[in-house]
Amino acid sequence: MAKIDDILKAGESVNKLNFRKYLASREVATPQDYGAVADGIVDDTDAINQALAEARAVFLPPGTYRTTGPIVMGYGTTLMGVGAASVIQARDFPYDAINLPTYPSGFNAIEMQDGYSTVKDLWIVGGATGIFLAGQTGPCVKNVIENVTIWDTQNGITFDGWNDTNKPCYWNNASRVLVARPQINGVLFTVTPTDWEDEETYGDTPNANKLHDVRVYSLSAPISGSGFFLSAARFHNAFIDCEANLHPSAQACFRLGFSTDENRIVNFYAESLGLAPGIQIDNGSTNTSIVNLFSATGGAAIWDPTLHGEYQAYNAGFPKKNFLKDSHITDLHIDAMTRGTEFIDPPDPVPTDVNINLDKTFYLVSSFNGAYNLVLPNASDAVGRWVTIKKSDIRSNPITVKEQDGPGPDDREIVLLQKYDTLTLVSNGAGWWVVQDNRMPERDVYVDNSAAPGGTYQASMLHRLYLVSAFEGQIIFELPEPNQAVGRLATIKKIDPSGNSVKIQQAGGSGGPDAQIFTLLTHFAALTIYSDGGQWVVLSGY
Repeated sequence: MAKIDDILKAGESVNKLNFRKYLASREVATPQDYGAVADGIVDDTDAINQALAEARAVFLPPGTYRTTGPIVMGYGTTLMGVGAASVIQARDFPYDAINLPTYPSGFNAIEMQDGYSTVKDLWIVGGATGIFLAGQTGPCVKNVIENVTIWDTQNGITFDGWNDTNKPCYWNNASRVLVARPQINGVLFTVTPTDWEDEETYGDTPNANKLHDVRVYSLSAPISGSGFFLSAARFHNAFIDCEANLHPSAQACFRLGFSTDENRIVNFYAESLGLAPGIQIDNGSTNTSIVNLFSATGGAAIWDPTLHGEYQAYNAGFPKKNFLKDSHITDLHIDAMTRGTEFIDPPDPVPTDVNINLDKTFYLVSSFNGAYNLVLPNASDAVGRWVTIKKSDIRSNPITVKEQDGPGPDDREIVLLQKYDTLTLVSNGAGWWVVQDNRMPERDVYVDNSAAPGGTYQASMLHRLYLVSAFEGQIIFELPEPNQAVGRLATIKKIDPSGNSVKIQQAGGSGGPDAQIFTLLTHFAALTIYSDGGQWVVLSGY
């Protein structure tokens, strides 16, 4: 078949009658051959349908073709125009770019009822559905929709499995299509049986259809449904580089309803000022793959109200993250993994508290300029979060790990004192729990009255050996509560020859190791103790 550009070029050299004969000789007809006027007023429905019935291809020269019923595409037919200049007006009044539309049409503008037909390079205005695909006279397969703009329809394009499994809606292709100002859905996949109570009248769901660069725009017109609604669609329907930019009234930019397994959504763009989710997955839809989703909506990027999480998503949900809920992985192999890392080194003067919001999983912390508290968010605000904290500097300034409005890891505050001290924590919502802890106590520390103001030394129990001199007066060696020093083992040794005592007791004077207060009186007397979290226990003494 000659290209239309060649036909038009040839037509410039012949009169109108000869041009029609030229077209007909190449199995290309025009509605004007059958009496169409294309003025937007006269009803051109019969002229277009007659042309399609008698020629394999029908060309719509520039003009507005008003229709009052469906344009029917049979097997292997082609309907083509010259883009925006060739308009099918499926209603009484013309396209209005300024005022919001009404939707009076009760018929589909174009119906592709069989296979291997093509609709391309047209504008469609009005219609219950702009282009309706269903196997009504034969299998609706291998049809092509290309470079078509559809305005002011109830549904832009409908892929319908209809009522006969022998006439399925398979392998159709739509590309470079704009659906503007739809009333209900931009693109609809469904099955329409003739008798809802008789399962034998159901057709198969639309399968393996391919949509590329199909865009749905509300352009300020309200929409009651979704940009793309897959009410029923199974097995490798693919949506590549598609887009939905919708009015706030929309249900979803892309919605997967019942019987919508095994679909593919790639490079989808979702936008709405309302709460419509980017992609909604409901009614048990399974095994859909979502790759490279950009979601600029007021709702969730991916919303799975069933909480099944039975879909796969990669680089999906930006700028909002995915909430896959109960995703279950039976065997996971990772060749490489990157963990978010942050280095914290407060400048002098060092603040009392340094808060972390857990936007990273690994924190290297330094107390080079002084001691401070590293404050975790409350466990209830960090359900399921893991975090590793590692001290990186050589100074002995302690870093105390605490919890905002909570007791802290394992119901206590934990101190990182030495270089390389590491703590790994997890929150279950009720509390922070220590998963791994490699903190090693410092070897020894010397304690005398200068370190014990008022005669009391409050021990941190971060050292293996406490060498205590009471030469200038008695020293009360005060232990923290056992649950504040779980797993700590230390020896306390009196190293001066004076008769002044070293008393070992718990904070507040409420007992001590082995539930008693110990007194070291003689030179070189020593006591080795251990905390099991519930009490201080004496291991040896001399």
